[in-house]
Amino acid sequence: MSTKDNREQDLILFLSKSQGYVTSEELVKALDVSQKTVYRLIKKINDEYRDHPLILSERGRGYTLDYETFISYKKSNTNDRGTQVTPSERRSRVMEELLLSSPKAIPIYDLFSDYYIGDSVISNDEQVMNEELKAFNVTLERKDRKLAVLGEEADIRKAIKQTNPIFHTIDLDDLKSNEELHFNKYDVLFILGQLRTIEKELDITIPYPYNVNIFSHVYILLSRSRKAPALFFSDKVSDIEKENMRRDAILYPVARDIVHNIEIYLNSSLPEIEIYFLYQYLVSSRMQGSLAITSTFSPDVVEVTQAYIDEMSVYLGIEIESQSIFVDLANHIKPMLNRLDYKIRVKNGLLSQIKVTYEDVFNGVTDVSASVSRRFGLPEINEDENAFITLYFAKVIVTGQHQRPIKTLIMCTTGIGTSELLKAKVARKFPELEIVGLVASHDMQLVKETYPDAELILSTIRLKEDMQIHQLLVSAMFTFDDQKRLQSKIEAIYHES
Repeated sequence: MSTKDNREQDLILFLSKSQGYVTSEELVKALDVSQKTVYRLIKKINDEYRDHPLILSERGRGYTLDYETFISYKKSNTNDRGTQVTPSERRSRVMEELLLSSPKAIPIYDLFSDYYIGDSVISNDEQVMNEELKAFNVTLERKDRKLAVLGEEADIRKAIKQTNPIFHTIDLDDLKSNEELHFNKYDVLFILGQLRTIEKELDITIPYPYNVNIFSHVYILLSRSRKAPALFFSDKVSDIEKENMRRDAILYPVARDIVHNIEIYLNSSLPEIEIYFLYQYLVSSRMQGSLAITSTFSPDVVEVTQAYIDEMSVYLGIEIESQSIFVDLANHIKPMLNRLDYKIRVKNGLLSQIKVTYEDVFNGVTDVSASVSRRFGLPEINEDENAFITLYFAKVIVTGQHQRPIKTLIMCTTGIGTSELLKAKVARKFPELEIVGLVASHDMQLVKETYPDAELILSTIRLKEDMQIHQLLVSAMFTFDDQKRLQSKIEAIYHES
C-alpha cells in the first residue's frame, strides 16, 4: 500500500508505465486506495502543475499522462513548490546551517526564529535531526540553548550532500541562469570552469551524474571553508593513502592543481587532505574519452564484472555474450568499486522509473549485487548503483542489429548507461534510424560542426536553441507514448523528402 507521502509519485509512475488510458478502478486497485483518494490525488497533481494539466482525462476511457509535460514534470515539481515550508524542509535547512558551521555552536533562537514554532516542536525537530545525522556518524549536541554538529570532516560533507535534496536534482546546464536554486553565482562560474579544466587536462568528458557529484563536492568545500577555519579539520591522510594517491600520475596532479586554484579563489590555504578528498571523487567518476578508452581493468574489476554477467545470465535465463557488455559494464564497475571504498554515493535521478520500468531486471541485479558483496567482501551496494547496473542488462535485452537510414543524434544528460540504453531501444524499435552519435546538450556548436548531416535529434531535455534539424523530446525510458510520437515524426521526415 502506498504511503501518504509517495502516493502522488506512485500514481504518476503507474500512468507512465501504462500504455494508453487507465480507468479509475484500475488506479484504485494498483494504489490500494479509495476512488475518492484517486480523484483527490489527480486534482492535487494538476493544481500544482500550473502551465498545463499533467494528467489528462477522457469520459469513458479514464486517465493518461500528457507525455511531453511528464518528461519535465519531476524537475518542475522540485523547483516550483511555493513558499510554504514543510517540517521536513525546515529540518533540512536547519541541519544544513549546522553542518556548514560545524563544529561551531549556533543559538537555537537563531536557527528556528524564522519558522515561528514552539519549544515542543523544536524539541521534536532535534530528535528527528539527531536520528538522521547518526546515519553519517555525526552527532547533534545541545548545550546552553545552542546546537552544534560534531564529527569527522568527510562525514560532515557527506551529510551535507545527502540531506540537502538540491544536490540531487541540479542540472549543470541550468545553474548559471536558474535563480531559484539560490546558488552563489560566482562560485557556480568558478566551479564550472574547474570542471572544464579537469576535462581539458585529462582529455575526457565527465558525464552526468558524476559531474554533479564533483560540482557538489567543490561547492560544499567552498561553503565549509568560509564557515569553518581549516584548523578545525581533524581528518588526516595516512602515509599509505598518500603514497597510493601520488602513484597515480594522471589524476593526482589534476586534483592537486584544482585544489591550488581553489586556494587562489578563496585567498586562503587549505589542508592537504583536500587534495585527497577531490582525488577520491575523480577516481570514483565515470569518464568518457581517451583516458577511459585506454584504461585497463584490475583483476578485481574483471572478476566482479564477470560475476555480474554470469549470475544475471542465470537470473534472466539468457546467454549473455561477454564481449557484448563486458567493456561498458567494467567501465562502470571500476569507479563503482572506488565509490564503495570511499563511501561516495551517486544519486540516480531515474531510480524510481527504472524500478518500475525494469522491475524484473532491477530485482535480479539487486540479488546479484548482494551475492557479489558477500563473495568479494564489498560494502553493501545501494539501490542507486543497482539502478545504474540495471540499464546495462536492459540494454542487452533490447539491443538489435538493423539498418538505419535517417541520421539521428541521441541527446541525453542522464548518464552513459542511460544514453546507451536509449540508443539501443530506439535502434531496435526503429530500424529506419541510424544513430550517428550521443551528444551533450550544452555544446550545440559541436553538434553543428561534427554532425552537419544529422536529420533528427532525440533529446531528453527541451532544447533552447533553434536548429535546422528535426527535434523530438522523449523520456529517457522511451515508453510507448514516445514510440508513437517518434513514429509520427519519422513519417513527417519521410513526407518532406
